[in-house]
Amino acid sequence: MGSSLGLCLGKAPTSSQLFLFFAMGTNIQPGTEMEVIVEETLSVGDCLKIMLEKSGLSGDAWHLRKTDWCYEAGEPLCEENATLQELKICSGDTLLLVEGKLPLPGVLKMPIWWYQPRGPSGHWESQDQPHSFSQGNGWRASGTQGKDRIKFPQPACHEK
Repeated sequence: MGSSLGLCLGKAPTSSQLFLFFAMGTNIQPGTEMEVIVEETLSVGDCLKIMLEKSGLSGDAWHLRKTDWCYEAGEPLCEENATLQELKICSGDTLLLVEGKLPLPGVLKMPIWWYQPRGPSGHWESQDQPHSFSQGNGWRASGTQGKDRIKFPQPACHEK
């Protein structure tokens, strides 16, 4: 497999700068990537701000994700104060600008489903579940919004 060489208008990045590609969303369409040159000592949060500005977006409900070897969404860049260099971001890497704020350290957001079988009479047991909806087959989704929270081990991206 060969290499590609591209000629770009403008000044070349210095040895302390990174040339990064970035795209919006989790599906990269050919030709939709944008480019940015940033210092390798820039924080993830500041890099995110630059990419939002360059793409004409605003708000604080965005995060960055690395891409894997086939340009699919990979690990989120959780530590907004970490530098790109500390997270081993290299020139030529592609980052994804994804809508949605990452959960706070130690908090996982996940759907919970439970199965409620029919009662002896063949009808669904009637229980007072204020934040649930029935799928018609005994499976129900929970929307308890903060009730009975379960503590899970901290994800790797939040460990120090």
